[in-house]
Amino acid sequence: MASSCYKEPDFSLTPEIEFYDITSEVRLDQATGGVKDSVVVTIKFQDGDGDLGVNTEETTQYFNKFGYNYNVKMYREKNGKFEEVINEVALSGFFPVLSTDKPGPLEGKLSYRMPAFFHDFWIKKDKVKFLITIKDRAGNQSNEIETDTIILNNL
Repeated sequence: MASSCYKEPDFSLTPEIEFYDITSEVRLDQATGGVKDSVVVTIKFQDGDGDLGVNTEETTQYFNKFGYNYNVKMYREKNGKFEEVINEVALSGFFPVLSTDKPGPLEGKLSYRMPAFFHDFWIKKDKVKFLITIKDRAGNQSNEIETDTIILNNL
């Protein structure tokens, strides 16, 4: 007879993230029939109590207390150096609850789509990168990660 014991991972209660992937996509916009550009960033995450994500009904209350739960800063290369780009429309936002199971350690991948309309007027074909943090429902902020650079030439 064989038996095995499963030991839950011992993750920090503060989320920890790691860069995984960045892609650009052009999709058909179902509402308008036109094309919709986007940049998708995928991160790996770990959280000790699994309290990641916010329900739609909770977003206003959460925002008033902690701000967004997915925070993005965009940087554009200019003259060989990256400078922060302040967008008129926030790239930060909310990601949904990732686990509806009982509280406990949680790890996985999270993909976040940002509309790429920010590039239409002045940064087409520029090299950009993003700095990302996430927050859990208790407001604990993760470490900050930097994405690879991506050239927005096909959007």
